[in-house]
Amino acid sequence: MGTFDPTKNCDCLGVWQAQGDFLYYSWLSGGIDVRFFGGDLDSDVMVMYQRYRISAKAFFVKDVFALYISPVFGLENTSISEFRKELHGQGVDREAQKSNPKDSVGDSLEVKRKSCEKMFSLDGFSVGVELGGGINLGRYFGLTGSALYEYNFLEAQQLTLTPGLAFDLRQVWTWPREKMRSMWLSFEVGFQRYFNRGVDSWAKSAILGIQLGM
Repeated sequence: MGTFDPTKNCDCLGVWQAQGDFLYYSWLSGGIDVRFFGGDLDSDVMVMYQRYRISAKAFFVKDVFALYISPVFGLENTSISEFRKELHGQGVDREAQKSNPKDSVGDSLEVKRKSCEKMFSLDGFSVGVELGGGINLGRYFGLTGSALYEYNFLEAQQLTLTPGLAFDLRQVWTWPREKMRSMWLSFEVGFQRYFNRGVDSWAKSAILGIQLGM
């Protein structure tokens, strides 16, 4: 779980993510992950935004590092613009209740809302490819990193870069050393950008997580 800061035109959201992978061979795995973004997107909309992805990873493993390549298939079932239409149709625009809709503030607010919506543009199905890996820094720590490119059929293109640091809990805790194949505590930061939506800034995220190997 963590936080997601889409852009200066949006408020920060909370992020919750769960991911499961099954290792078919020492060099191949497949899995699914679910991610939820929740909170007040801006002065107009409180939203629970959902992403679902399935993927397969092919690994190249050495003693102190591992690399992988992964095709990714995604689905998003949340349309921010549809939420706004429903709200405005019912006259529930909270900001509009505070200001005169004819003045320039209303126009500026609408521009900000549209800019915010652009950070959630992978509506429907998307496809992508991810490159990533990790390196062992010693007994306790490891570095991770990935680069993910995604494209959907509305021609949205998104790049996500995610470096991270992981701590091996099996080195300091008896229970996972005896019961689990692996157990890592991780901290990741993410940088995300669209390249064909008129977006001129990077969204940022920070996620604290735990990985269990059974």
